[in-house]
Amino acid sequence: MSPEKETPPEPHGPPRLGEPGEHPMSILLFSWMRSTLFYRRFMGALLGVGVLLIGFEVLRMIDSPRAYLSLHNLPGFFGIFGFLAFSFAVLTGWPLGRLLRRPEDYYDTSSGEAGRDR
Repeated sequence: MSPEKETPPEPHGPPRLGEPGEHPMSILLFSWMRSTLFYRRFMGALLGVGVLLIGFEVLRMIDSPRAYLSLHNLPGFFGIFGFLAFSFAVLTGWPLGRLLRRPEDYYDTSSGEAGRDR
């Protein structure tokens, strides 16, 4: 007599690829990103790019052209300058928003049409 092969038990329902309530198209497009292999490769690539950029920065500091100001030769000067400039641009949005903002009841009118009651 031949030994019978045991079949694995069937799962209850279809296999679940995403989380409950997740859009099927996002499961189709992005489910490959959930594996640990993708995570390891992505982190490795990110680390490699970071090491390359730091290496280029070190090479630039060693053999840099003549700077206009002595501040330009400081390590990280352009990164700090860019961060401060961006912070300034973001923080100027608050006073500008107060200046341009309309009152909260701007669209609330008794006749139902904006501007007719004023």
